[in-house]
Amino acid sequence: MLTAFFFGVLVLFLCSILGAVHAVSTAAAETEVLPTVVLDAGHGGEDGGAVGANGVEEKAINLAIALCLQEKLMSNGYNVIMIRDTDMAVGNTALSTLAERKRSDIQYRAQVVNETENCILVSIHQNFFEQSQYSGAQMFYSANNSESAELAECIRRSVVSKIQPENKRENKQAESRIYILSHVDVPAVIVECGFISNPEEAELLSDTNYQQKMADAIAEGILSFCSAE
Repeated sequence: MLTAFFFGVLVLFLCSILGAVHAVSTAAAETEVLPTVVLDAGHGGEDGGAVGANGVEEKAINLAIALCLQEKLMSNGYNVIMIRDTDMAVGNTALSTLAERKRSDIQYRAQVVNETENCILVSIHQNFFEQSQYSGAQMFYSANNSESAELAECIRRSVVSKIQPENKRENKQAESRIYILSHVDVPAVIVECGFISNPEEAELLSDTNYQQKMADAIAEGILSFCSAE
């Protein structure tokens, strides 16, 4: 009887240890799943980007949406690195020519991503086309990482379902000339939130409420992508 009793105690003891180890391992695994999100608000400083039909510069809209997106992601436990969080150029701003400064700017953005472990890149931009009838968000994804296409699709589905139900635009693999996507190896996308050349969409994208909705939709796409990892 005593032998059976002590054997039972030993089994319970071992089970409790194994359960504790499993719980710690599971918690560690869950922590490792969350990547750092590098947010790139396109343009900035002397580089205003495109100018909307309403006169608003692209750089301002990019930054406003990126800041809302940062807040949303951080509230969900993500570490976020902002390549810029004010109206500023990045890189070496002391270079003598605009071309040199722009080259340094885009190289710096890629460098931030490449120096960040376990990250994904989401770059916020606005589209522009000479004909003003075009509208709707579109995602461009890096060819350097097989998961970039899935990240783009998760964001596309979220934006369409939440704020742009009429949007039929398809994701596109970025051309090699798009520097930031061709010079990083992590899951990476450019989110063109809409066409600021379209007067109606330019007004929407300049509205703080719509910017928040866009940020929320992009965030939900990112969360969906990361939860499937």
